[in-house]
Amino acid sequence: MNLADTALLLALFATVTTGWWAVPALTRARYVFGVAVPPDRTADPALTAIRGRYGRNVIALGVGLAVLTFLAGRFTDPTAALSTGATVLVAADLAVYALAGRAVRAVKADGDWYAGTRQGVIADLTFRTDPVRVPWTGLAPALAVVAATVAIGLLRAGSLPDSLPGMDGATMDGGPRVPTGFWTAANPVLAQVALTAATWLVLVAITRSRPDIDAARPAATARRYRAYLQALVHLGLVTALCANLTLAGVALRLWEILPPTVLTTVAVFTPLVVASVFAVRFELRVGTGGHRLPAAPDEEDEDTGLVQRDDDRHWHLGGLVYANGDDPAVLVHQRVGGSQWTLNLGHPVGRTTGILLAAAILAAVVLGAAGVIDLPETQRL
Repeated sequence: MNLADTALLLALFATVTTGWWAVPALTRARYVFGVAVPPDRTADPALTAIRGRYGRNVIALGVGLAVLTFLAGRFTDPTAALSTGATVLVAADLAVYALAGRAVRAVKADGDWYAGTRQGVIADLTFRTDPVRVPWTGLAPALAVVAATVAIGLLRAGSLPDSLPGMDGATMDGGPRVPTGFWTAANPVLAQVALTAATWLVLVAITRSRPDIDAARPAATARRYRAYLQALVHLGLVTALCANLTLAGVALRLWEILPPTVLTTVAVFTPLVVASVFAVRFELRVGTGGHRLPAAPDEEDEDTGLVQRDDDRHWHLGGLVYANGDDPAVLVHQRVGGSQWTLNLGHPVGRTTGILLAAAILAAVVLGAAGVIDLPETQRL
């Protein structure tokens, strides 16, 4: 491995390890490794021990697999070693997380933590009668970037060379050049359009999905959840703008308007860094469902006497997978990490969507292996 390969290895493994290590801290207190626990048990010493063991295992896996990957890269292809090592690290961290969830389930069952509690669920119909809106005007900046990119592309179309850069490497100018054609030249613009439309559809689906209201404190959590959705909509619109700016830079590089330098590459991907900063700030200040937002003065003493219903039997793989045929919701909040949603695989729409997505991925892999289509290749910097 050369210096660039080693730097990429350290950055990638540090990012994956830090992300998995931080997952328990980002998750709401009532879900510990994907397992629901009563409010008075969130600081139980047994859970503290499980969290500590999980953190140590994640760090040990990150360091150990980084060393093994570095050694493998010295004697084999560094790119293959890095890809394999990163994949194994993600799978190992997921396994450690699932095992921690099983340990929490065991402690919870042994102590019969929900014995004597009044379990319930709360519905807030105001999210249906007065839903959080996704303003069309919020997409205007992202659409303006698309329009500007299209305008520049039309001006450049008549003078494009017979081939375009392969867009590999630190300056996006490595690898073989590709023949100029509509699909190759317009690829960044098509990606902009698809991303903008997908952002709008996802935000609308999320704001119309079932709110996550705590049965113990319904008024407080409903207010926080509404503020959370409003902040999430703004974050999604800002992310779409930043992603379109990066794709515009990719288009300018592809059309050879920007020079192939490391500096221009940094400038192209800076908007994505900005979007990541906003996302981290959102998770730290707002949190999933708004659980990090401060309570209002009149909400401090709210207590219905209920405990959120224990529905662990519907959650699998450490709170990543949800399947409940009696739940009419298609999208639900994951119990893992920050603001992620998952499909309800027990719902016909969720099950069909999951099957279609799995079939599309499998078909792409099979067609790529057969040489019918070209799949993206991992390239080192």
